Amino acid sequence: MPDMQAGRPAPVREMVLMRHAQAAPAPFGEMGMQADLARPLTAHGRQTAASCGALLRARHFAPDLVMVSPAVRTRQTLAAIGSFYGDRQPDIRYVNALYDAAPQTIRDLLYEVPDKASNIMILAHNPGLQALVAHWAARHCPPGLENALHQGFPPASMACFTAMRAWNQAGDGDIRLTDLSCQ
Repeated sequence: MPDMQAGRPAPVREMVLMRHAQAAPAPFGEMGMQADLARPLTAHGRQTAASCGALLRARHFAPDLVMVSPAVRTRQTLAAIGSFYGDRQPDIRYVNALYDAAPQTIRDLLYEVPDKASNIMILAHNPGLQALVAHWAARHCPPGLENALHQGFPPASMACFTAMRAWNQAGDGDIRLTDLSCQ
């Protein structure tokens, strides 16, 4: 049952987990974390990220907070998304822990989200994002999204979730998958 305050239900909070768009491989012979962090988006990646931005605007998604991995490809994905609904300017935080983050690391970051941040976006990488999406979807998956879940979480995929409680208080059972877009 939703929390009640002054006789009104608590607002629904929205979260989008997004994997960066398609990135170029590291230059031949360059290996390691620095080479991986520097990988830019491909032309196709920029186009898909722009399409994702259009989809988010069509959904009227206006985040209060966007947490982004410091990798070049995640930063470029955010830039290619463009403005959010109503040209809202969210608080953008570059979070080192999102690079190559395990699902639990991403989950733990939600406990640090301020109470006032109702709508948030996390822009990061696989395999952590895919595992977290699958974990939350296993608890509640709307009909018709099961097949999309089995496709994995390719570049530029977005999973939309809702919760009635603040993100820093929501348990796994409070977080519900509402939509999935796998590019």
